[in-house]
Amino acid sequence: MSLLGRVQSPRDVRSLPEELLPELCAELRAEIISICGRVGGHLGASLGAVELIVALHRTFHAPEDDLVFDVGHQAYAHKLLTGRREQMHTLRQEGGVAPFLDPRESPLDAFGAGHACTALSVALGMAEARSATGAPGRAVAITGDGALTGGLSFEALNHAGDQSLPLVVVVNDNGMSISANVGAVPRLLAAPVRARAFFESMGFTYLGPVDGHSLPALLPVLAEARRSRRPVVVHVRTEKGRGLAEAETDTRTRGHAMGPFELRDGKLVRSRGGQKTFSDAVAEALGQAMERDGRVVVVTPAMLEGSALTGLHARFRGRVHDVGIAEQHALSYAAGLAARGLRPVVCIYSTFLQRAVDQLIHDVVLPGLPVTLAIDRAGLVGADGATHQGAYDLAFLRPLPGLRLLAPVVGGDVQPMLDTALAGPGPAAFRFPRGTLPAVPEGFPASTVPVEGARWLHRPADARGCFITLGPLGLEALAAARQLSVPTAVLDARVLAPLDVAAVTDACRLKAVVTVEEGTVHGGLGSAVLEVAASAGLSPRLRALGLPDAFVRHGDARAQRVSLGLDAAGFGRAMLQLLGR
Repeated sequence: MSLLGRVQSPRDVRSLPEELLPELCAELRAEIISICGRVGGHLGASLGAVELIVALHRTFHAPEDDLVFDVGHQAYAHKLLTGRREQMHTLRQEGGVAPFLDPRESPLDAFGAGHACTALSVALGMAEARSATGAPGRAVAITGDGALTGGLSFEALNHAGDQSLPLVVVVNDNGMSISANVGAVPRLLAAPVRARAFFESMGFTYLGPVDGHSLPALLPVLAEARRSRRPVVVHVRTEKGRGLAEAETDTRTRGHAMGPFELRDGKLVRSRGGQKTFSDAVAEALGQAMERDGRVVVVTPAMLEGSALTGLHARFRGRVHDVGIAEQHALSYAAGLAARGLRPVVCIYSTFLQRAVDQLIHDVVLPGLPVTLAIDRAGLVGADGATHQGAYDLAFLRPLPGLRLLAPVVGGDVQPMLDTALAGPGPAAFRFPRGTLPAVPEGFPASTVPVEGARWLHRPADARGCFITLGPLGLEALAAARQLSVPTAVLDARVLAPLDVAAVTDACRLKAVVTVEEGTVHGGLGSAVLEVAASAGLSPRLRALGLPDAFVRHGDARAQRVSLGLDAAGFGRAMLQLLGR
């Protein structure tokens, strides 16, 4: 039996002879590569943290000690060492092992997180709780140098340095977040004298830098940190993607997130899709806008790769700003750019925009500044699960006074919507999903600038019902309408705020209305249509279809849409039920 096969819990790691730990690390690394080859996953960071996680479980006693991982990109070795090896082939799949850490999956996952920069605050709270209740054990935050580009980490450092609690902060320094780190933090960590001076000035004992791939170096330093009765930082240097040549030589992300692959004759082979995505279409539209207007600039919080901006970054030097994992800063920075005459476009995931709602309201919408939000990953995202589903942007953006809110159905809508947003005097946002651009049906009406109001995608003269849609699900509604035996219209709302009240009122004069959106049913398109119908004194039979009043976990997004009734068949069933068929 392999060494890894003998490890069912951290206790087994502690019982192994120390001289066998390098062999265990080699087996863990091979297992992570094998698993990601079969099902994909966050490979690079996990490969780089193998020795660190073995050393942590060798030194600390989870769950008595809280090991709080930031995000969980680095934690596949932790999952393998905590009883989940036999299930790891289900990673990120429906009903399978979670993409990040999840206490519902294992009590050895001290805290769940899919967003960066949270570990220090959470671990400090746990340390304070232990102090208040007299509970034994230590609180350990395992964070990354990438997370130190985010303000939340600095807020926690500021607080923790003044508390004199036995908090251990492990900084896994690999020089990367998804892409290479930006800003002054990498320079700080690169110079041990400056790093020591910084952390000690904040009230921490500083240990390091330590070779994160040397167990003889890691183990005594972690043991010293565990004995400390005050806050301590352990600065560990690792290599993202270590152990897989293709990840080590990937200069952009070092194998951050890789789809399924296989090794042939020792070489990694991946299938490469050539289909254009919504993110690609937005980047292309931005490039055209930046060519025409020197005032257009792009801001992104560490998402150059995810939002397909690497080409623009190289092409428009000084006009594409990666500000690090700092969503709040990104919005206020964009506000400053707009206040002095530029036209910033903030490319940000829906789920990450949640972190900057106050800055959006206070710094952008309240002063009416011309900042455009290009909201990526709006709707279901699939394998990344509940922490990354873009479920709530429509609901929290729709009430904001003066903010225009649009959603393309097809790729051809993207450029007109961006141009409309950039031409306006105030803030605007357009949302689009993860995934490839859909095929455009014959006769589909094109968008023109300016994009204003709703558009009818299908309007039979004798229609008895109407689908009112927002975004690409409009194509599914169109397919449903054409398949139904009952004449049914399809209205693409296109602009949720301000809503085309006249068109929606016309739709609500029909017997049955089904609203369709890939966002929560509370506060989005369905709610808006109900408000219009009530104001007009109309009472059609109405059903709002969207994401449920529950967090949608990880799985295949297409299968999830089917199970939630967000496809042509589901829309057709809903319409027929309303019409009593």
